[in-house]
Amino acid sequence: MKLQAFLLTTLLGLAGASAGLAQDDAAPAAPTAEESAAADSAAAAEDAAPAASATIRVVADLDVDAVIAAFNEGSDAPRTFTDEERSWIAAGVAPGDIDKAHKGYVAIPSTDPNVVIINRNGKELRVTSNAKPNRPPVITPDSVHMMPFAPEVDNGTFWMAEAASETAKDVDRMFNFIMWINYIFAAIIGGLMVVFCVKYRRRPGVRADQSITHHTPLEITWSIIPTILCAVMFWGGYVTFLDLRTPPPDSMKVNVTAYRWGWNFQYPSGVESPQEFHVPANTPIELVMTSTDTLHSFHLPAYRSKSDVLPNRYTKIWFNSGEPGTYRVYCTEYCGKDHSNMYAKLVVEPREDYEAWLTKAGNWMVDENGEMKPLLEIGELTYNRRGCKSCHSIDGTKGTGPTFAGLWGLERQFDDGTSAVADEQYINQSIRDPYSQVVVDANGVSYGKQMTIYSPMLPVEQINGMIEFIKSLEGVARKD
Repeated sequence: MKLQAFLLTTLLGLAGASAGLAQDDAAPAAPTAEESAAADSAAAAEDAAPAASATIRVVADLDVDAVIAAFNEGSDAPRTFTDEERSWIAAGVAPGDIDKAHKGYVAIPSTDPNVVIINRNGKELRVTSNAKPNRPPVITPDSVHMMPFAPEVDNGTFWMAEAASETAKDVDRMFNFIMWINYIFAAIIGGLMVVFCVKYRRRPGVRADQSITHHTPLEITWSIIPTILCAVMFWGGYVTFLDLRTPPPDSMKVNVTAYRWGWNFQYPSGVESPQEFHVPANTPIELVMTSTDTLHSFHLPAYRSKSDVLPNRYTKIWFNSGEPGTYRVYCTEYCGKDHSNMYAKLVVEPREDYEAWLTKAGNWMVDENGEMKPLLEIGELTYNRRGCKSCHSIDGTKGTGPTFAGLWGLERQFDDGTSAVADEQYINQSIRDPYSQVVVDANGVSYGKQMTIYSPMLPVEQINGMIEFIKSLEGVARKD
């Protein structure tokens, strides 16, 4: 797996360089004096302190001792932290995520937004986008999923991720069988070609043999053997395909809804969990999938399960969850700007843990005392859980959709020439029927019809929470 990590990291660096070249091609205009001065200053700073871009950043005024004390106070198992771990906490890593940081599943913020720092097996790894000065970062700490640090990759083989089910092992057996057949015949045919080219090459004074004719036993042999091998491949593939597409009658059905750019999982009890998929161990799971906008593709590498997810249609796949573990769900059909961020976490856990999680997930808007959380907190949780952050920033930066910063009370212009003030009614309608009022930016360019329609999925408490959350951002400066 070290070779895989090296290759994929190299490809990621090349992709960053290519992105920089593409940006150069797209914007060949000469930089302004201000831009040139900024670039020179950035280059000078980099030369003066070459190690700065690789150092872990420290959050200003963060009391690490207070953060650790608060963590231990609410934890059943208080712990101490090493100096290195304390530096990670100072950089913004939550104390509860320290073990994940050791495994490489959580990025450690650095002083350079183009650098992602990962601690893997006791070694510090750095991946950079090679972005040029004054260019937006190609990768950020949120891009950890792009790199080869998922557990199923670490525990897998050179070619395959970890096989988490018997069906996945059947797929791997067929893959290895076909692969080794290719290797063997490539070696045999390639070797014979070299031998024949040398032995029967044209030479001066040597007349070509005219007596060569067909050899019936040899021709029968090289016809029968490939036929048998192809029959084995067909039968193995056919049986495995039927197994992948035929769920057991006692499967637990989970409804999966894909949208740009996220996943929503709904369980038989009606509980929903965006971006996090929990299932009990050793249980057949049937997925009934549809999309709210465009074509997506649901892929579980550890289970070798993959199927397109289409709007206005339902597709189905199933897998046996197997032993407890944590895996990744990916979208493997390009679906737009944030396609690479469209992933989710699959957690396979003992049934008692699953039941406890299901109870908690069904009451995420309720605190430990059984009382409804404040609307502002519900709104912030909704913003993070429902995928709003994929398109709408809260720091004023323009994204796929307009920023939520400073939105409250703002006059909004629509592409049909009308306008409205951003109040409760506007936000409610934008969530439930976004295409009825498509906003244009400061240059009069429409954002287009890209918004996921949440009407059947979002209860009124979450909409009211979003209203309070957007109100709280009223004083944040906009950059669009």
